[in-house]
Amino acid sequence: MIRQDLASRWYKAIFARHSVRAYDGSSVPDGMRNEIDLLLDGFSPMCEGARAVLLEGGSSEILAGFLGAFGRIRGADLVLVLIGDTSYPNYEVAVGFLGEGIILHATSLGLGTCWVSGTYSRKAVEVRVELRDGEKVMAVSPIGFAAGHSAEAHLAEASLAARQEQEVRGKAMEASTGLHKRKPLKSLVRGLAIEDWPPGYPEMLEAARLAPSAVNRQPWRFTVESDRIVVSAARFELLPMAARRLDCGISMLHLEVAADANGVQGEWEFLGNPPAVAEYVSRRRDL
Repeated sequence: MIRQDLASRWYKAIFARHSVRAYDGSSVPDGMRNEIDLLLDGFSPMCEGARAVLLEGGSSEILAGFLGAFGRIRGADLVLVLIGDTSYPNYEVAVGFLGEGIILHATSLGLGTCWVSGTYSRKAVEVRVELRDGEKVMAVSPIGFAAGHSAEAHLAEASLAARQEQEVRGKAMEASTGLHKRKPLKSLVRGLAIEDWPPGYPEMLEAARLAPSAVNRQPWRFTVESDRIVVSAARFELLPMAARRLDCGISMLHLEVAADANGVQGEWEFLGNPPAVAEYVSRRRDL
């Protein structure tokens, strides 16, 4: 279970987080770096089978092959390396869960990030990170200050995030505008009729919908029952199953964070019937 103070902080970050590709090259202060360091080995039992390493410098070599829609990633001070231990049956999910928690924390500090799970130099990573038996690098993210991101821009982004959070609470079934372009929630959900959803479920599922994913494919589906939400990897996707499960882990982190922020407590249970991944069994608590 995620600490309540972290969940509250990360829930707000969900609405502000977006991929940053251009950084200003300045150093991340030690205080911020130390906060991130505390999360590298996990913050929840759901992180079991994953760990992270934070590298200083080297972003130009590690991310040299990444050319996104807005150009190459450049100028980041730090590189987050996310590692899975293949001896754990749900290591892909754990990597997504751990990585997104760290990324949301970085966002809450005013730092930029960008999930990169394919087009980066594994060789450049592996010469700097000592992998243990059974481990493999699953993804990386630059971390640093976005280029041209002034104090005024930070204030405008915070204001937009606050407005989006309020919109979610009132109209969670509609597609968000602004920083996030995603499939409408109704196309990702089946099971219980919307009008019968328990309190907190609309906000939880909207937060899960806003999770980042490889090439923005959103390879997850949600089955809603009166006391649980089942997360499954989408069928008939071109993405490999490992990538889909990693992305499911990211959306699961969002779902749990939103649950805590909206008065719902629960626990994850992994499922052994693919493409189902896990279910969040919930109970309501007073805010």
